[in-house]
Amino acid sequence: MRILFVVWPMAAHLYPIVPLARAFQAAGHETRVASHPALIEEITATGLAAVPVGTPDTMPPLSRVGDYVLPEEERNRLAKAFNVTGADEHAWFMFSYFALAGTRIFHSPGDSDDGAIAGTDYLVDIARAWEPDLVLWDMWPAAAIAARVTGAAHARFLWGPDYCGWARQRYLRLGEAEWTRQPDPLAQAVTEAARRHGCTVDDELLLGQLTLDPTPATLRLDTPAPTVSMRRVPYTGADVMPEWLHERPRRPRVAVSLGMSGREYASNGALVTKLLEMVADLDIEVVATLNEVQLRGQRVPDNVHALDYVPFNQLLPTCSAIVHHGGSGTVMAAAAHRVPQLIEVEGLESATYAPYVLRHGAGLTLDHKRQSADVMRARLLRVLHEPSFRAGADALHAEWLTMPSPREVVPVLEALTRRHRSRG
Repeated sequence: MRILFVVWPMAAHLYPIVPLARAFQAAGHETRVASHPALIEEITATGLAAVPVGTPDTMPPLSRVGDYVLPEEERNRLAKAFNVTGADEHAWFMFSYFALAGTRIFHSPGDSDDGAIAGTDYLVDIARAWEPDLVLWDMWPAAAIAARVTGAAHARFLWGPDYCGWARQRYLRLGEAEWTRQPDPLAQAVTEAARRHGCTVDDELLLGQLTLDPTPATLRLDTPAPTVSMRRVPYTGADVMPEWLHERPRRPRVAVSLGMSGREYASNGALVTKLLEMVADLDIEVVATLNEVQLRGQRVPDNVHALDYVPFNQLLPTCSAIVHHGGSGTVMAAAAHRVPQLIEVEGLESATYAPYVLRHGAGLTLDHKRQSADVMRARLLRVLHEPSFRAGADALHAEWLTMPSPREVVPVLEALTRRHRSRG
């Protein structure tokens, strides 16, 4: 069986599918990963076969994704139509600001006279040439168009809560009349690309024939998508293991990470300053994965080992705690390694994942804008020395283990392919 993964071009979207791709390979299947040329080097570094979608000259640069965010006036109008309340505000923001723009950038016509839509047309060409049996995709419904055109089965994989599915469900429940006869914004984003290739926009095209969801059940949003749970097995890149990680640390080791994706948009100097003040002079060893931009102008304490990158799978097994931004990948990596967590509340995903960690007693929150460095330091010391947080981390780990592994999901996707493939 041939499986084509189509990945939105960021490492945070690529890394979650690596264990599944390897599980398919172990089961005797062929895999390829298609994405924007900007991600090709990252894909090949995982050991997977990479297929560039277009060229840097023909695909929209990722730096332009902000151009595809709907104007604030339009998002406000849609929020009113969606009847967004306080409880919905985070999901609405993630959908309307991030997920929708990430969809629109690869489904909108370019500047050519022939109406070409590079992010869709190239994927269709790739699928026609290789003829995959199954296409797996995230935030890129053009992959579903390519699957439909070539007779392949297809499914979505998520990296966090299903914001697109939530928005689709909200639209369907409100009814088209509430929208003054205007289309669903998610459907509208892909309609022109679908029509170009003779496809009808429906729930299956927008949400897949199946959705693989790594989100813990208690955090899931209400969606119309048929869903299968899949454990998020942490893959965070590969590198030569440094010698200092070979030995057990003499003092409690604390990891500090603000994620990889955020580096591209903001250095958050005020947060970095506060975190460094928090750990200064403590009898601990701090490993801070911060890059040159994030460290510019900072005074790095003697007990902080600052470096651009080290894979979590190497670092976290040696750590007594991790301080981070609340991203889904970091939360689940800490859960996989039974590490108590301190989560900064300003992180983009912390509104979702911090309460989850707190409910399990696996950590505490930080608020660098409202808390002094002394208050933050006291919270770190609690997480390091109170046994209840280690017990909470064990509970989080136990729940993580209850979700099916990628290897266990492979037969489900094989059955899906037999059911939906219309070729051969």
